[in-house]
Amino acid sequence: MVMPDSPDTGTPGSRLEAFRKQIRDFLREAVPPDIRAATRAHCLVTREQAARWHRILHARGWAAPGWPREHGGPGWSLVEQAIFREELAASDAPHVENLGIDTIGPTLIRHGTPEQCRRFLPGMLTFDDFWAQGYSEPDAGSDLASLRTVARRDGDTWVVNGTKIWQSLGHWANWALVLARTDAAAQRKQDGISVLLIDLRSPGVTVRPIRYINGSHFHVQMFFDDVRVPAANLVGTENSGWAIAKGLLVIERLFVARVAECKAELSRAAGLVEQQHGGNDPARSIEHALLRRRHAALDIRMRALEAAWWPAVQQAAQGGSPQLEASLLKLEGIQLLQDLHLFSMDAHGTASLAFDPQAVEGRPGEGPTGHAGNLALHMWRYRGSSLAGGSSEIQLQIIAKAIFSGQTEIDCPRADHLGEQQAMMVDTVRRWLDKHYTFARRQTIIGTHGGFDEAAWTGLAELGLTSLAIPEAAAGLGNTMADLLPIIEALGEALVLEPLPWSAVLATQALLAAPHGPARAALLAALASGQTRCALACGDGASDGRTPRPKITAQRTGEGWRLDGVNPMVMGGAQAHRFVVAACLSDGGIGLFDVPASIGGIGKRAYQLHDGRSAADLHLDGVVLPRAALLAGPEHACVSIQQALALATVALCAESVGAMRRALGITVEYLRTRRQFGRTLSEQQVLQHRVAEHYRAWNNARHLVRQALADWDTVQPAERERRVSAAKYMTGTAGRGIALDVLQLHGAIGLQDETAISHYSKRLIGNELLLGNAATHLGRFAAIMDAPRM
Repeated sequence: MVMPDSPDTGTPGSRLEAFRKQIRDFLREAVPPDIRAATRAHCLVTREQAARWHRILHARGWAAPGWPREHGGPGWSLVEQAIFREELAASDAPHVENLGIDTIGPTLIRHGTPEQCRRFLPGMLTFDDFWAQGYSEPDAGSDLASLRTVARRDGDTWVVNGTKIWQSLGHWANWALVLARTDAAAQRKQDGISVLLIDLRSPGVTVRPIRYINGSHFHVQMFFDDVRVPAANLVGTENSGWAIAKGLLVIERLFVARVAECKAELSRAAGLVEQQHGGNDPARSIEHALLRRRHAALDIRMRALEAAWWPAVQQAAQGGSPQLEASLLKLEGIQLLQDLHLFSMDAHGTASLAFDPQAVEGRPGEGPTGHAGNLALHMWRYRGSSLAGGSSEIQLQIIAKAIFSGQTEIDCPRADHLGEQQAMMVDTVRRWLDKHYTFARRQTIIGTHGGFDEAAWTGLAELGLTSLAIPEAAAGLGNTMADLLPIIEALGEALVLEPLPWSAVLATQALLAAPHGPARAALLAALASGQTRCALACGDGASDGRTPRPKITAQRTGEGWRLDGVNPMVMGGAQAHRFVVAACLSDGGIGLFDVPASIGGIGKRAYQLHDGRSAADLHLDGVVLPRAALLAGPEHACVSIQQALALATVALCAESVGAMRRALGITVEYLRTRRQFGRTLSEQQVLQHRVAEHYRAWNNARHLVRQALADWDTVQPAERERRVSAAKYMTGTAGRGIALDVLQLHGAIGLQDETAISHYSKRLIGNELLLGNAATHLGRFAAIMDAPRM
């Protein structure tokens, strides 16, 4: 077995890049020319091509990337497996679903006997044996536990009778893993089911190929008539098959999330976008811009899928059973892949309609319009993926059942992604909010305190929230923004009105990015103590996500500076003690200035937003400042502002994630208890599925937000911008959808100010607009798609 090099020197990143290069170089040279041509022409794969390619991988030791070494696999880490799958999907290698390698082999490794592993695994590795999965039946598809295939014990054999249907590539198979009922008297239909390994060459087995929608033979129906199966081919114990099957389905759903395939298709789609450039034709240019934004939205969905996929795979690798996550990932991955195939067909237009019968047999034809028509073979092929392994509707039902039975993070937020100290901090903040920041208290703050409560601010500062992300050298606690995000989620759950994101993140991060100096140090220390609140006034457009355009000018005077101008909608400005003000200098550059709120010549018009938060329009008329008030000159000011706005945008996304979670929780509880026509609203499947879709959108948003700050200091600036815009787009679209639909689900009561859910809707709509709405950030993401990611 030839293993990839794993040098002991170098950083993990450099080792993985060397690993990726080795995989890529091998794939570039190893794919036979006829297979390469067929793949590039989008032909379907034949059994001969699949077997030939699999044996090439086996000779290299890479036929089963997820298997441990003791069973013939390479023993790769999860990261290495993901890299291999990515490179394989992006290469000219044939793309074949081998259930023996991907799911049945791992099931035998986990549940089978040593003898079964010795007997069956080698044949899977060499492709001498190809395996099908015998689950679905004509009357037991999504409702798998209703299966009717029976197995009766007769001495040292089982006698199997029944039929299975929709086995993918079953006409290639000579073995099948089959679910059969072995105890008809079991009280539950899920009980009394066993797993058998059946040789499809046995007497009594009939396999009937089924012609698929794309013209190929992809599925089969299998018939078992008094088929005798050795007792040694029972996997696990008798009547324990349902638990094994569920575990296999979890593994299958993780694989059919198809992360690697989605990434490869996304990359190919990017090439199509560039080919469709409109040139000088205005209509074509608009069409190209829309196509580009559509691709950007697919890219963001891909990022969310990958961000959610890794934690689930790691949980499964550690022996866990991420069933809910598997259903979410299957839904997301399959729909994304289907949409990518449709995108490619749309980009090719009518050229994608031409049918090449040779492509069904794995041979590229000689059509004058190229091979775009063969894309339809794969588009139709993957329409069935939303049925395999449990239909999309079944996945929604699984998610809904978990939601309404209180088994999701709507009711029980998890902290396994947090460190111990961070989890304790989040728990402390949540308990403080439960005690001191009830909805009734919040209503009082809005009605009688103008959207701000000094006691609440002091309490939050005493918990360390104003100093958490400030370095110890600047009198802070020395944590990172990544440590602060889950706390901001908790603040979003309580709809905190006080300007923590605007003072402790936006203004603070602008200062941290500025050059060191006495004024900066003093202001950071004051912010860390919680006794000073600060707001960033960086120009017109900043609040709605556009590039800030300062309307304030700064002129040098004999002893310092004079500032004049206006800055609309300064978030947190109503209660700020000091402002960090961006002003245009006489030489055309921008400077950042420390401006006390009490200084002469400054005026502010404070007001409340619809959701109860406050802001202020800032007016400076002849404000005189000392020379030391300049915090950052032209060489640093713009970078400081951009860094602060980026991190504040991620923080605002985290707040929305928290608000969405609580809004869904309130809505789920209402649906559980509200009765209409003699039953609760939660019993209506259409409402269950609506809530499940919102949970899915929330799940995508939170994973993108958590991923946004990963390796923040080492990734390229363009990638940081992409991550921020991806998170804001996803939280904006998910937040707006939840904000509006939870009102509909509540009915008229949801539109009352005295009802908490109305306030969550207003906050989510407000957050979607602040610092750039979803459309703004989708456009921004599309504009920087071509920049390098690392």
